[in-house]
Amino acid sequence: RRFPPADMQAAVLGAARRAFSAAGAAPPRRGARRVVKAAAAVGLPVGGVLLYQRITEPSGCSYSSVAGAELPTSRHQYGAFDVVVVGGGIIGLATANEILRRYPSKTVAVLEREGEVAAHQSGHNSGVIHAGMYYKPGTVMAKCCVEGADMIYAYAKKKGIPHERVGKLICAPTEKDHAQVELLYEQGIANGVKDLRILTGAQVTELEPNVHVYSALESPNTGIIDYGDVTRSLAKDLTSAGKGKILYRYQVRDFVAIDDGQGGKAVDVLGVEPGQQGPLKVVRAENVVTCAGVHMDHVGRMGGGSVWPKVVTFRGRYYQMKPEHRNIVRRNIYPVPSGGGIPVGVHFTPTVGGYRQQQMLIGPGACMTFDKDGYSIFKLNLRYCLEFLTNQGFWMFGIKNLKLSVGELWKDASRAAFLNEARLLVPCLTEDMVEDSFTGVMAQVFLDDGSAAKDYIFERKCLEGTTLHLRNAPSPAATSSMAIAKELINIAEQDFGWRRA
Repeated sequence: RRFPPADMQAAVLGAARRAFSAAGAAPPRRGARRVVKAAAAVGLPVGGVLLYQRITEPSGCSYSSVAGAELPTSRHQYGAFDVVVVGGGIIGLATANEILRRYPSKTVAVLEREGEVAAHQSGHNSGVIHAGMYYKPGTVMAKCCVEGADMIYAYAKKKGIPHERVGKLICAPTEKDHAQVELLYEQGIANGVKDLRILTGAQVTELEPNVHVYSALESPNTGIIDYGDVTRSLAKDLTSAGKGKILYRYQVRDFVAIDDGQGGKAVDVLGVEPGQQGPLKVVRAENVVTCAGVHMDHVGRMGGGSVWPKVVTFRGRYYQMKPEHRNIVRRNIYPVPSGGGIPVGVHFTPTVGGYRQQQMLIGPGACMTFDKDGYSIFKLNLRYCLEFLTNQGFWMFGIKNLKLSVGELWKDASRAAFLNEARLLVPCLTEDMVEDSFTGVMAQVFLDDGSAAKDYIFERKCLEGTTLHLRNAPSPAATSSMAIAKELINIAEQDFGWRRA
């Protein structure tokens, strides 16, 4: 028999199962009249029912076998688990570990599209352990940042992961920017950030001789770490526990709610290798939690969630100081944030550990991309372009922040423009001190009024109550990852009826 591509199989299987389940009907046996009658009963095309039969029913052939060499006949070759977590970034792996911390007897699988963990946002960022001044008091984002920073420091110390509490200066280049410094101070105090103080320009220069600004907010509790290191350590924790597993190169294509045979529901998670049409992979789970990074909107919709919110992605270009100029500053040097909410602005950040070891980064920018994984300006995906071009929130943001938007596009294209912004903090910076570094891609959700969503968004009780989606997790999500994991599992306990022994 010739079969259709795996993605078509997944779509047909999902649609047919949902249709038969909703109608309370069983799939028909072979025979033209039976097929036509069943198709009419559930509202499916006759061709769809026939294709469903071809995929799911045996052909009538007999098969010979060699003892001990039989191939498995189950669709669930990749396993059945109590919980499946979609996404092998830092939040997904923190969530999987939090499940096993609370429920050591559960089995957990993490599905990761790439061949390694931390392949995207978790491994391509500034590596800052944020203290919590930027976020509106009372939000989950503010709470998780302060709590998450403490958890990251404790975990890094326990596991021997390189990290340093280098501190941070959030600088007002001019007097008119000073009001932002005071606002951040007030927010930080309200959020419980420790040891904040406002510095004059002269005090800043005493700490950092090459930084010349009007004023700054000092945050001694801000640090640096490589979140790729943290994510890889979490992956080891998960797999060494005996109940956790990571399935790599598993690109999710669909979720199908099914009867679990005990009066409840389970989920078949269908997928393929990235860029391939087959073979179709199927994992079964009692419950699913998705933490899918820049693809969280697509995965959420496949998993029974709403069309909104949609994710818009931005490319962040970094430069770095040449080795002989790495000590131009010693701590994180940031500008006060822009009025649009993103980006936080070009800043100086020392790094430690990971694949890049000790560098002094300058960046990032925040240029719109034309592909979800738009690490290059030349990477183009027409489907994604249509999505953001029809996103009202994105257009409202662009209109309200036209100068910022155009400036970010220009900075991405012009090294000179990029470094001019950095000179607002460190005037002695010259182009010959700098070399190219990496790029990252970040996810952002915009509300209909054009404002950037200021809190994490959770979509609950999807797919007949089996599935929970994380739908917005911008910076400081890496800092907050372990605290976000706690929030997710708190929700899962409520929605899925989990009870600790």
